[in-house]
Amino acid sequence: MDTQKEEFLKEFGQDYGYPNAPKNIDDIRASEFKRLGDVVYLDHAGATLYSELQMEAIIKDLTTNVYGNPHSQSESSLATSEVVRAARQLVLDYCNASPKDYKCVFTSGATAALKLVGEAFPWRRESSFMYTMENHNSVLGIKEYALNQGAMAFAIDIEELENYSGLPRRDASSIKVSRYSVQRRNEAPVQEAPEGNIYNLFAFPSECNFSGRKFSLDLVKIIKEDSERVLEGPPHNKGCWMVLIDAAKGCTTQPPDLASFPADFVVISFYKIFGYPTGLGALIVHTEAAKLLKKTYFSGGTVAASIPDIDFIKRREGFEESFEDGTQSFLSIASIHHGFRIIHSLTASAIARYVNH
Repeated sequence: MDTQKEEFLKEFGQDYGYPNAPKNIDDIRASEFKRLGDVVYLDHAGATLYSELQMEAIIKDLTTNVYGNPHSQSESSLATSEVVRAARQLVLDYCNASPKDYKCVFTSGATAALKLVGEAFPWRRESSFMYTMENHNSVLGIKEYALNQGAMAFAIDIEELENYSGLPRRDASSIKVSRYSVQRRNEAPVQEAPEGNIYNLFAFPSECNFSGRKFSLDLVKIIKEDSERVLEGPPHNKGCWMVLIDAAKGCTTQPPDLASFPADFVVISFYKIFGYPTGLGALIVHTEAAKLLKKTYFSGGTVAASIPDIDFIKRREGFEESFEDGTQSFLSIASIHHGFRIIHSLTASAIARYVNH
């Protein structure tokens, strides 16, 4: 062992190598990432690496079990439906979200999940879309939906303050918000103001994909409960504020605890967490927020019936099914069981400690 590694282990050895895992980090690399050889992989922000043990388990699963289209009615389709149901629960468990309070919608990725929120959110001219400057392009794209409906959009910088003891405070006085210019499209159609509540949306990443900055999840409660104080007056404090967390990057090391920080929407990407499968993500939606989302397009899988020659559709009753267009990527969904098994063997808390140093 070289001197540098000895010094490193002396300082960080208690957390290095996932001490509660079945294998130490050197054995994990040697047995489950043999393909790396001498390669030093430094792009986990882009995509994490799948484990060879994980892929072996997936291949065994898919070559042992018969999974059919979940929209059919057969033993194989019922088996798929059960796998999908269990996968939804795994996702909710990962974010400490009760199935009584949250729904899990599978999408083609985190980007598709964000797009779904933008499309289905109840925008109106009095609404605002607020987002942190440090955000993924896929989050910024939501403002197109807001602006096209005549709503306002604006970026903010958030500075987290400390009190005299050096500890962060957990209320509106703990942050300083700097607002950028308000964007609004004058050519957006002006519709007669509908009755009912005004809904606004605030979006921030739990961890910035570019800078690595981790935002405090206390922002969820601060914005939802004290927006008037944070935003200092009209017009941006009118109505109810809803919060979206882009956890695509943050979930790789420290998933949001939705029991403690009850965001309305959370998006995640599975290849960011355990490498495989790609092309699969999820939108986690609070049940109260789910009641507000209105989907226009329908497809196979999202409706129970439609009649071509008259204006009639009957949407599926389940929220998840009514928002998942087409046939689910059910083999990929089956695969995430094995990814979560790998993560749980390392423990998410150990991963968080390991990367925070």
